Amino acid sequence: ALGTRVGASRGLFTSGLGLAGRRVFAIFSALETFDLRLRHRLSGLKKADKMAGSPKEAMVLVVDVGPSMNQAPPGHVTPLENAKDAISMLLQRKMFSQSKDEVALVLLGTQETANELAGTDEESYLNIMVARPLGQPDFDLLEFVKNDIVPGPVSADFVDAIVVALDLVRNQTMGKKFETKRIVLFSNLSGEFTDDQLDGVINGMKALECEFNLIGLSLDDDDEDGDTPGQNGAGPPRKEKTPQQRAGAALIRHIIEEVDGVAYSDSEALQMLSFFQKRNVRAAPWKVMLEIGSNLKIPVRGFIRVKECKPNSFKKVHARTLSKEDIHTTHEHRLNDDEETPVESTIDGYRYGNTIVPFSTDDENQMKFKTDARCFDVLGFTRSENIKRQYYMGDSVRCFVAEEGDEHAAVALSAFIHALYETNMVAIVRYVYNKNSAPKVAFLTPHIKPNYECLLCIMLPFMEDVRKYTFASLHPNNKNQPSDEQFSAVDNLIDNMSLVMPEKDEDGKQQQYLKPKLTFNPHLQRLYQCLSARALNPDDPELPPHNQTILNYLKPQPALLVQAQPCVDRIKAAFPLEVVTKKKEETTGQNVFGSGDDAEPAAKKPKLDLAAGGDLTMAGLAHGPVSEVGSVRPLEDFKAMISRKDDDKFIEASTQLQKRIEEIVMESFGDQFYSKAMECLRALRGESVKLGEPDQFNSFLRGFKDTLFNKGRKDFWDGMVREKLTLISSTESSETSVSKEEAGKFLETSEQLAEEPQEMEEEEAEDLLAMM
Repeated sequence: ALGTRVGASRGLFTSGLGLAGRRVFAIFSALETFDLRLRHRLSGLKKADKMAGSPKEAMVLVVDVGPSMNQAPPGHVTPLENAKDAISMLLQRKMFSQSKDEVALVLLGTQETANELAGTDEESYLNIMVARPLGQPDFDLLEFVKNDIVPGPVSADFVDAIVVALDLVRNQTMGKKFETKRIVLFSNLSGEFTDDQLDGVINGMKALECEFNLIGLSLDDDDEDGDTPGQNGAGPPRKEKTPQQRAGAALIRHIIEEVDGVAYSDSEALQMLSFFQKRNVRAAPWKVMLEIGSNLKIPVRGFIRVKECKPNSFKKVHARTLSKEDIHTTHEHRLNDDEETPVESTIDGYRYGNTIVPFSTDDENQMKFKTDARCFDVLGFTRSENIKRQYYMGDSVRCFVAEEGDEHAAVALSAFIHALYETNMVAIVRYVYNKNSAPKVAFLTPHIKPNYECLLCIMLPFMEDVRKYTFASLHPNNKNQPSDEQFSAVDNLIDNMSLVMPEKDEDGKQQQYLKPKLTFNPHLQRLYQCLSARALNPDDPELPPHNQTILNYLKPQPALLVQAQPCVDRIKAAFPLEVVTKKKEETTGQNVFGSGDDAEPAAKKPKLDLAAGGDLTMAGLAHGPVSEVGSVRPLEDFKAMISRKDDDKFIEASTQLQKRIEEIVMESFGDQFYSKAMECLRALRGESVKLGEPDQFNSFLRGFKDTLFNKGRKDFWDGMVREKLTLISSTESSETSVSKEEAGKFLETSEQLAEEPQEMEEEEAEDLLAMM
């Protein structure tokens, strides 16, 4: 059926494609004959469907509270305290992620016995208590772990405790759907045990598909040689294992090998559990037809693969009752601060130059780009190197797999993926999420792994999205050309600070530092850490210290620094720095006017009208009379113009200075020229008060405030607030009707302007860079 569909559409499809498209389609057609080779990938494609899932887990925590778990060298934490810390972190992770996982708690070594198997055998399952049945973790369980788990008086059989946990898993998961079942044993294996039920334990775990983990004792043989410090030098020194511990480790190692379990030491578990995770939401797939040409359509589904994780928003609650219902928010619109205006009487307006253009809801609906339905059409193909890295856009990356259960679609999509991969091409597609959504352009790149394959979809920019900057080249200036020694020094530094680790993992794969899927966001981790501490200790004014593991993300790896230190020393030697002191030239008549027979005749000196307020300084004589506020010395030009006695130039000079202030702020590269604009604004306000012209300044300042927020220059406004550069009030000048209260409120940013400004279009920087 697939061959018939593809063959029927081949002629029409290839006729509309260029050479690159025909090459891709030729590979596509050749791969059709390998249906059997591709069908085994269907299971891998189904696995890719689960990437957006949030599997539900049933976990039973078995904690040894016997006497051996309460022993530690002076000044060190006991294994039981480490176990409680690890369990607390585990529960907090699940609570913050808002997962549907269920957790049970079993204690062994307690004075009392409370489990369903104890009544069947009077000599077994003693001193084992089911403290909490399966259920979603909550603060009650967290408080129980922190305060109610205390050292027990006797040592219990941890094998019996595992059997009790298995019975609990079997009985309490019956009729429920769990993706994973797990038993976690917290013990140093120092207590006595029996192995007569070992085969039953292993068979029971396999029958229930239950995973098994040990936390508390490392099973590596390398850790048995004498007293060695714990990981990173933390924790008590590891003593040589006792014969009882060696026997228990051998038994647990056998169980782990049979059921593919994992064992962790205390320090390893605490480090891995010291991170919080947000809830993994099962995203609904975006189902669409991948259209190639006019007759070839492949049903696919898209899942979000990468997207920025943002913290949950804070909720407004009453400070005393902590209830959201006690807070009532109302909004109202007023005309000229007097008459309340209904919402129906308001309309949106857009700034067009200095004019506000009204736009009604009907206008906005008609203005939108109309699309009929969701769309995922291939526009053409190009080589992957033509998609520059800076063209990657959007807030997420989607992966596309074939529609579930459609075997023909899976085979066709697999052929398409391999065709792109083998020709080193990408597909350019038109992307419309749903009806009336704005159309976008994206590219599809193949992603092939041993157990699954998919297409990754990344958005591309339009012309308006691309910023162009021109920078001076270093090549024309030979003084800026680095030498071969300098090139070599920087190359060696990069090689020695590579994030790729020299060692490989157990699967033979190269490891690397700061791998994105293993690196947590320091900001989110700190937020969750503080929220957890405040929830558990609401009366404690102090917040917990920073997690050292998280802080290490923000620093270079110590091993890399040591390895790269010789390269750093070499760079210092290859790029010597010298302190340059600028010599002050002595200002003399000879320097200013020049001398000598070869000197050109001086220009005729202009006749200055001393009554007109001319500048008699040497700089003023060199500059000449001022008739315009320039961009190089705007403040000096402004003062020179308003100081003239023969003509009143204040209105003209202040208007020109206002224009220069706006130009300086808007063309500033960051806050580079803010101080210059602030100085001009301060002088303009002072002269307006002094000369009795406050209305022109106030009118300018009102419009300037709107311009700053509309152009994304709120940081300059913040500087004005700090400098208290507000409207001129009647207390400063009798020529204005602005009250002191109104001038004070002017600096209070309105609610609408206080919101985070959306991304604004950036100004072209060529003129600014040329001036620099």
